[in-house]
Amino acid sequence: MRHSVFSALLASAALALAAPVAAAPDSTPSSGVFKTGQEVHDLCVSKDDADVSACDYFIMAVHDAIKLYGDTKMADSNLCPPEGVTALELRNTVLAYWNGRTTSLKYSAVSSIRNALFQKYGCSE
Repeated sequence: MRHSVFSALLASAALALAAPVAAAPDSTPSSGVFKTGQEVHDLCVSKDDADVSACDYFIMAVHDAIKLYGDTKMADSNLCPPEGVTALELRNTVLAYWNGRTTSLKYSAVSSIRNALFQKYGCSE
């Protein structure tokens, strides 16, 4: 079950990252998203371990999709997190980014997670 949830999350994140998006300060309004920022945020701050795991898998799927696109040069930029970065560190990065950006929570979770990860872990080339 967990593998199929992760696979579905990874696939949806990869598809969302493949589509061109308009630049926005905190997040990109998007149609047809599977999860809004608010939905993923609620999972991340839940007291239920299964919800927090789902949050982590979603964020890791976005991370992995960004890395795939960057590593294969399908995107112009990439992430350069420190070796051994943990799911908890990624979750804390995203939650810190969302703090004070409540408007962006109504849009695509992938978009604002991407922005959070690039803000902290974007490669300086």
